[in-house]
Amino acid sequence: MMLPSTLKNKTEWTFLGPMGPELPPHLKHFPVIGVDGGAHFHQEIDIWVGDADSYDKEIISPVIYRHPSEKNESDLALALSLYQEPLHYKFHFWGFLGGRKDHELFNIGEALTFLDQHQECQILFYDDRGRVIFHLVGAGHWKFTHHGIFSLGTLKKTEVKLKGECAYPILKSQFLTPLSSFGLSNIGKGEIKLENEGPVFLYYPEGQ
Repeated sequence: MMLPSTLKNKTEWTFLGPMGPELPPHLKHFPVIGVDGGAHFHQEIDIWVGDADSYDKEIISPVIYRHPSEKNESDLALALSLYQEPLHYKFHFWGFLGGRKDHELFNIGEALTFLDQHQECQILFYDDRGRVIFHLVGAGHWKFTHHGIFSLGTLKKTEVKLKGECAYPILKSQFLTPLSSFGLSNIGKGEIKLENEGPVFLYYPEGQ
């Protein structure tokens, strides 16, 4: 599998997952990769990847990568494997929250695995109301603005700093261990700066 030459250097993409709902207008401005049943929620898909276990209609896309249902990787993992260039990717994940919890967890795991190999890249998971619930970032220096509760976590031990307008800054570099409560329930009050040596996630319970 590979990206078509016309899309190879595109850095901002929408990934369309099987939970829907209909893709909102602001996410239609980027190339769209339909992950299996995500094809239900948008008519103009640039690339489709899946085994068709959640999509039983004719697949309409200029690029189709159909896989057997018996495989060792998820459709999302296969879709992410298309992106090999050393670019600063920004992916919008629509339709990947709201289903089975194990699916949600493994989707986040696959996204963080991708970011472990791609520094200065980011992935945003949206809920069905269009709010960013998870913001995942690869190693780098990041700025974000948030007012309200957020949590900082990782699935891989990594050094972090957190400065700016938040209740509990991390002014000296410290190790964040997998799913540690160390980063739980911070409070944003404006612009926040994050430095991380490996992939981490920001969780916004009330959305961003």
